[in-house]
Amino acid sequence: MANNESLNSTDVYNIIENTLNDFKGIHKSLDWLSYLWVLLGVVGMTVNALFIVAYSRRDNLKKPAQKLVMNLAVDDFLISAAATFLYSPAQIIRVGKSVCLTSIVITGILLIEQILALVMITCDRYIAIVKPLLYQQIITDRRVKVVIGLSWIAAALIVSHNCLVSNNWKSGSKCSFSNILSRNGQIVSVVVVLTSGILMCAVYIRLMLIAKKHLRQINPELESTVYTEMRQQLRIMKTFLMVVGAFLICWGPAALRLGLSITGINTNFTKLLAAVDGAFLFCNPIMDTIIYVWRMPEYRKDFSNLFVNLQCGTNE
Repeated sequence: MANNESLNSTDVYNIIENTLNDFKGIHKSLDWLSYLWVLLGVVGMTVNALFIVAYSRRDNLKKPAQKLVMNLAVDDFLISAAATFLYSPAQIIRVGKSVCLTSIVITGILLIEQILALVMITCDRYIAIVKPLLYQQIITDRRVKVVIGLSWIAAALIVSHNCLVSNNWKSGSKCSFSNILSRNGQIVSVVVVLTSGILMCAVYIRLMLIAKKHLRQINPELESTVYTEMRQQLRIMKTFLMVVGAFLICWGPAALRLGLSITGINTNFTKLLAAVDGAFLFCNPIMDTIIYVWRMPEYRKDFSNLFVNLQCGTNE
């Protein structure tokens, strides 16, 4: 009986090993994905630049909450620019320590700011639903500007410490976050990504339940304005829940690779993740804009007006 159990365990181990070996050499054939990152960066810059121009033409940009969305859009644009001109070239061309660390630090700051921007929007939506009467007193224009500024400073400090003060740079190694970040930095990155993503999803689901409960208590005929406003808030929350979902999907491969690196697992599957995680990360800025335009009619109208104006300008 013991021999059979030992044999079964050996068979399972062999199956796992053979499965991982199926990935052998695949990561090498995916080196061209570094060039795909450049393409994704160009597409991301284009769609986010259009979104920023269209969004900035709106009168309600003066509202504090809209500045949070604009901050995320600007950050998405800069992430795409970093993918095109910094991080991707550093993957394609073997670079020195100073160039590599510069690329990692700038890209890292933008990626961390993306997380903080989503957290700030989530907090804004929470206050709007849970404390609607105090919303205008709590969310002021000055406070939003201060919080946005502090978020950029916090992102710079976090990345600078983990990439400049404490790093695992080795001469000749590939310029990537997994090769540069220290073990503590990798642990912090995985915890921050997973914790923030899961908590934001939980908050939006909770807020949607509260909003639906309020809708059932409102008489649409007697309180049409309040009913319409609550439906608008519900649509906004669904939209940003999808944005957070896209964030988790796009960051998932990178978080998984860092998690495997922390545990010391270095297989062909890990190398495959290293080849594709950047493509997922740099898809995120594109996905955000697509979700905005798909889910929000006013954003589609902004884009339509922008293209009409551009076409009129071209005809003239």
